[in-house]
Amino acid sequence: MIFVIFPAYNEERVIRPTLLALADTMRGRENEYRAVLVDDGSRDRTVEEAGRAVAESGGALPLTLLRHGENRGLGAGLRTGIEWCLDRARDADVIVTLDADNTHPPALIPALVGKLEGGYDLAIASRYREGSSVRGVPGHRRAISDLGRLVFQVLCPIPGVRDYTCCFRAYRVQILRRAHLVYGERLCTARGFEAVMDLLLRLRPLGLRATEMGFALDYGARQGQSKMKVFRTIATTVALLSRRRLEHWTTDSPRRVSERIAAAERLAAAAPAPGAKSAAAVELAALPAPAAGRGAGPPAR
Repeated sequence: MIFVIFPAYNEERVIRPTLLALADTMRGRENEYRAVLVDDGSRDRTVEEAGRAVAESGGALPLTLLRHGENRGLGAGLRTGIEWCLDRARDADVIVTLDADNTHPPALIPALVGKLEGGYDLAIASRYREGSSVRGVPGHRRAISDLGRLVFQVLCPIPGVRDYTCCFRAYRVQILRRAHLVYGERLCTARGFEAVMDLLLRLRPLGLRATEMGFALDYGARQGQSKMKVFRTIATTVALLSRRRLEHWTTDSPRRVSERIAAAERLAAAAPAPGAKSAAAVELAALPAPAAGRGAGPPAR
């Protein structure tokens, strides 16, 4: 099973074509994937437009809707989606994350997932590999990304990774499950766009095996302005990088992480078989796709 997570905030103009593009890509494979839309307190018609996509897909779009009652940031959206998927996935399954603003083409998902067959835990759609291209991104944003890439590669190198900031990724469930054993609620605590980097850095001490494939990032397909606050993101990213680098040599060193994984696995093996889901998991249960023009139920708390 492939779980495809879309964290979304006020994406009413693009969420419908984005979801329909996914449905077209996976047509005939409806039993092999599930889209998971995490609505992060949107104040527009994001949910209603997602419902339209379900109706127009003719049954080709299995969609689960998870909702935050208020805007909590990209990190919370990723965490909500990942935790929901981990509660239901098998170790052999795959979790894909991508932006909901129509800049990451769902048509590449099968190829991205296919990259994992080489024994990798993570495959990243990269702007720094052969075959990649970037269109419509402001020059200062590109310069910041290029500089950030170099800084991360020097200070927090991960074999196989050049693009630390792209959210378009395919993860084996097993690596995320191990990370959740180690970090729990600390798995992805950054609020803003730096959460994408934070999740990657959390996997670093786990012996992550990563690969990349080039892709075309086209911001010309985006409608509306980016929600990224550039200078705030730079400041929070620098702070995050400093903190994670220190932790890598202290509390979250590979040795200590391995010890925590072993302890958690021993505890899980000794525990009785699980019964009902926790209250938190029940609150995040799948909501049916909304009919066009209607809401989708109460927010998860």
